Amino acid sequence: MRSLLLAVLLTIAFVSLAFATGQGKSLNYGGAGQGRVIFDGRVHAAKGYVCKDCHSSLFETRKQAKITMDDHAGSGKCFGCHNGKTALADCAACHRKEAEKTVVKLHGAASVVDSLVNPHKKTVEKNTGYVLDVVKSNAGKGLIDLADGKCDASMASASVDTVVQAAKGAGREVDGSKLQLHVIAKDEVVFVVNPANKVQKLSLQQVKEIHTGKIVNWKEVGGDDLAITVVTDTLASATRGLIKQSVMKNEEYRADTLPVNVAQISDEVAKVPGAIGGLGAGFVKPELVRKLDTGSKVERPLGLITLGPPSAKVAKVIEAYKAALKQ
Repeated sequence: MRSLLLAVLLTIAFVSLAFATGQGKSLNYGGAGQGRVIFDGRVHAAKGYVCKDCHSSLFETRKQAKITMDDHAGSGKCFGCHNGKTALADCAACHRKEAEKTVVKLHGAASVVDSLVNPHKKTVEKNTGYVLDVVKSNAGKGLIDLADGKCDASMASASVDTVVQAAKGAGREVDGSKLQLHVIAKDEVVFVVNPANKVQKLSLQQVKEIHTGKIVNWKEVGGDDLAITVVTDTLASATRGLIKQSVMKNEEYRADTLPVNVAQISDEVAKVPGAIGGLGAGFVKPELVRKLDTGSKVERPLGLITLGPPSAKVAKVIEAYKAALKQ
């Protein structure tokens, strides 16, 4: 009975205080020399809050130790935290949320992801304040995603024309007239063979004739009597397109090439004694394959493609990567 009477008296007191401190807009709590807090209960209630939503743990007045909801029935006092504080109608005054970070979506070439984007990702995110959402596929697929508005920039390891052809290889015609390539770094394309292969050196002309099918046996270039298997990156890959453009002078690949994911080229060449594969230098697995000496470098760009000039956030990312490479 005493508990019921106490509850009634407290309810009356709270209601009275509400009208006394802002025409029912707030409740004025206080007592026992622990200060007071003006708490805007209506705003909180209107948003569907209950005490436990915010107060799953509190600081006890004297011990400053976290307590749980189970401790609320004890002697702990709310005023350990709410000592003379005011909960305003503006929720953000107390409940400030962390500002949402800007997300920059980059889709495309695996070579750009592995050689450039991922190695410096944390540094660029820290220096820009952005979150980089990176999707690794290939240059052609990345360009298709850019055209479809799925990313802010596509990652490419070849010229715009070559990447447009890579997208075509993936089954999509993309208008390249408004595309801009922003080169961040340079990389090298190399050719690898099975370690058992006796051939140590080939000219780029010989590499071309092997890829076009004019040379089909290693004995034609000083090796054993062994059929040549050409392993390439996927049809939508800019690396495959770059080799066709720079080395093969836009002649067609032999019909029986073996296209695989770039990360698997070394593995495939290691399995087949007569295999040769062209890939980015960063993807070579020296424990499985041996790099050929071709007498000259086949360089390629690593960068981002945008539809027209880059947006402010993409431009900031580009500059951040360039700065990271100088460190």
